[in-house]
Amino acid sequence: MSTTVPSHRHGGCRTGRPPAAPAAVDAAVARRAAAAEPDPAVLALLDTLSRDAFLADVATLAAHPTRRSESAGFDEAATWAAGRLEQAGYAVSTQPVPRGGGRCRNVIGDRPGGIFTEEPPPGGVGSSDMRGGGEPRDVVLVTAHLDSINLTGPAEPAPGADDNASGSAGVLALARALGDHPAALDLRMILFGGEEEGLFGSLRYVAALPADERARVRAVVNMDMIGCRNTPEAGVLLEGAAVSQDVLDGLARAAATYTDLAVQVSLDPFNSDHVPFIDAGLPAVLTIEAADATNPRPHTADDTVDTVDADLAGQILRMNLAYLVEVLGR
Repeated sequence: MSTTVPSHRHGGCRTGRPPAAPAAVDAAVARRAAAAEPDPAVLALLDTLSRDAFLADVATLAAHPTRRSESAGFDEAATWAAGRLEQAGYAVSTQPVPRGGGRCRNVIGDRPGGIFTEEPPPGGVGSSDMRGGGEPRDVVLVTAHLDSINLTGPAEPAPGADDNASGSAGVLALARALGDHPAALDLRMILFGGEEEGLFGSLRYVAALPADERARVRAVVNMDMIGCRNTPEAGVLLEGAAVSQDVLDGLARAAATYTDLAVQVSLDPFNSDHVPFIDAGLPAVLTIEAADATNPRPHTADDTVDTVDADLAGQILRMNLAYLVEVLGR
């Protein structure tokens, strides 16, 4: 099912942005979502998602005393995540994010689309490779923030298992699942630093995108707090804006076709890494547990691995993966 909800105030992340007034949502989302038939090839790909691997990645990230952006824990987590993306076959780069200590950075993994019958063109993985006629391929982004925070102080424990080891582990899970997928479009995985203190990583990334790169962005799927269930029925909130309507529709359709998730939709984006993209006119959607605002644990020492519901996260990952297969093409 699909319902409209007011915007959440994502766990206390401080961006200085006031919440927008609740916006009306196209009621046809639910009708369109119910129309699709499962694709056997997509079902086979969904079966490659590993519950155990997801939980192991969450545990690895949450084992750091904190992943605050200036901390040694963040530095270690970013290095580890870059290695995981490289193992999955992505060309990895980093982008410095101005924060205290000089450790904050975005970790970016690229995989080109298209079908090559010979050696890839100069530039290799991650370049703006051209298809026939010299036209750049579009790119699909999958994102999450890697940092964590305890609002009582920088030295306090901040395991950040749900917020946002769950989303970061989700990026790695989707990267593995799509590593060998013969996609038509380019795929880019991004783990942002500095989200908790003001969306610094995603703001830096969007600000640095030249016009021709912005024009290539087909869709952005952001994952934040996908691992704690706060409602009797497993649910997901899809949060975007008018510019994101095609992505919202595609995700809702994927949820209805391949999951048992109850879908809520908001056109009132607030306080996560989808916002800078939307503000720049790019089609981004936040995928997050449906009642995240009722969760008291984020930004405290209590946001631990034992509170993560891997089955809920797995359903959200199935939705996102099914949508990605559709939008990336074959």
